[in-house]
Parts: sequence; structure tokens; C-alpha cells
Amino acid sequence: MKISITFHPNIEERDLPAAIRTAGDRLAHVQVCGNDRGVPGGDHLDWPAMLAALADIDYSGQLSIESFTAPALAVPMSVWRPLATGPDALAVEGLASLRGLSAVPSAGNSRS
Repeated sequence: MKISITFHPNIEERDLPAAIRTAGDRLAHVQVCGNDRGVPGGDHLDWPAMLAALADIDYSGQLSIESFTAPALAVPMSVWRPLATGPDALAVEGLASLRGLSAVPSAGNSRS
């Protein structure tokens, strides 16, 4: 199962960590972005809890950053403001954010 654990689930799920745990070992590929389709971690999502849920299900795959910075995507994706200065900046900032967040212990993480 390929899943974006952030943008659409942020709209449709009431508890993102619980949804991740429900998906469990069926989760094969994870795409991430901020709740506004920007840099993961620079938004209102509870990233430590979501990363803890991934750890709880022993997810060992990659986290792919979903980038919506290409100018051609602005209109079809209804992106009304710059999300980053460009795709490379979003990737660099997103990776730094995820690395920083992965070091943050969470109450829901049984591995802390």
C-alpha cells in the first residue's frame, strides 16, 4: 500500500498515528509533506507522533518528500503561494527537518 501520511490523511483522518498503526505491515511506501504541501515539520502536524507510529509498526522503508514546488503544478494543485524557493530547497529543508524530528522522543514511541 502506497500512502501519503500527511496531506490527504490530514483532511480525512482524525488521528494520523492511529491510521498508520491500522495500516501496519501493509504500509510499503510513505510520502510526506507539510499539511500545506510544504516542508514536512514546518506545519501543525504532530511529526514526532507520526514517526513514532511508523517505528511502532517497524516501518523500515523510505520517507519520500512530496514536492509541489514545480511551477507547472501550481494551478492544478491550487498552490497559491510559494512553498519553498524551489524543489532543491524543499528537499534540503525537508530532510533536515525529518532528521531533526526523528531524534525527538514521543510519548507514543515505544522505542524511546
